Amino acid sequence: MRLRSPVSVLGLALLPVSLSGQARTSAPSEVVWHWFGVCATGDSLVLDVRLDGNALYGATFPICRVHRREIKPEPPQRILEFRFDGEPHRFRGRYRVSGARPIEGSIWEAGGDRYAIRLGVQLATEQQVLLNTTHVARAGSASRSERVRGLVITTRPVRRGSRPAPNE
Repeated sequence: MRLRSPVSVLGLALLPVSLSGQARTSAPSEVVWHWFGVCATGDSLVLDVRLDGNALYGATFPICRVHRREIKPEPPQRILEFRFDGEPHRFRGRYRVSGARPIEGSIWEAGGDRYAIRLGVQLATEQQVLLNTTHVARAGSASRSERVRGLVITTRPVRRGSRPAPNE
């Protein structure tokens, strides 16, 4: 068996690669889904966060389709926040302290595309980030994420003229 020299291995790493498989960058004129802000169309998303079937957080917020260039950064980014007591090691296996602790949840708009809004989701104690993930909230149908066993995030669209059930 012949070993390759480091130079020949480096040469392989420098070969040009086709970019056709990479995601394209979005144009400012692209129409994407967005939350809050300029949204006055009457369309909304219902968000539900549950742990082992128990409600942790729920919200309904406006959504709309806008040109990407129309999305202006908010001085403080809009963040939906909630708190609950839970076992931190459940969300981060190497968490050293056992027992229930206050956990803060945060949800924000991480991006939008033609069919959905990508929501950033974070759970943290005062000392440590336990979970940092995303949930794809489809604008045209229900979405469900379970990144940690028992922690279920769902979203569903509510169209103009329809209303969520009273308990939502």
